[in-house]
Amino acid sequence: MKTCFKLCSLTLLAVASVAGVNAAETNLVQSLNFKFTAWSQGSTTTNKNIVSVSASKQTIVTKDVIGWLGTATTNNFTNGQLLVINQFDAPISNNRIVVRTKMPATNDVDVSGFFGRFAYGATVNNYSYNNTNNSVNSGTYYGYWGFYLLSDTNYPLLPATFQTSGMGIDSVNNLVGKNNMRGLYDQFSIADAAGVGQLNGQPFIIFGSITITGKTLEVDP
Repeated sequence: MKTCFKLCSLTLLAVASVAGVNAAETNLVQSLNFKFTAWSQGSTTTNKNIVSVSASKQTIVTKDVIGWLGTATTNNFTNGQLLVINQFDAPISNNRIVVRTKMPATNDVDVSGFFGRFAYGATVNNYSYNNTNNSVNSGTYYGYWGFYLLSDTNYPLLPATFQTSGMGIDSVNNLVGKNNMRGLYDQFSIADAAGVGQLNGQPFIIFGSITITGKTLEVDP
């Protein structure tokens, strides 16, 4: 069984090959998004001999996660974006998750330490590759993954944490950018993630989706 704690990689391929530019300076930038419904135990009321126990429902989306990360890191992440930055032609360990804000200037805060992924066994793969140069063509990888929002020991506790799992689908496609830069990019999703978590110490049950999408290329200054 393959195990990854913290951000081993949210890109599920071991390498991404690039040709045509200085690949070490070229990043693939993608959006990380959450859309969950969380249920927690609500109030208990008594009316004569009738006791009513209620459940509380709330929505948790990417904006909420960004807000919690801002609280923990003491940053103002208003209008921030949660991004996965994959550096082409570099070790997987160089990949990171950042919150990017653009006012007054573009600023990235690395929040990789707040996230983790757990792979329950090997993926089931459907792809092809060129035997001559070992380059991978487009394909699809199916697996059972856990995905976590965790407190980072370098910062105060997050107001909320969760751990989810579900079947993930990783669609890998060829990418051709400016200057004939070529590589691979993933479109990853867990459509029916489910798990548990807490918000300000209140436990909840959570279900929903996690997606990593987009194929923006940018070159480091």
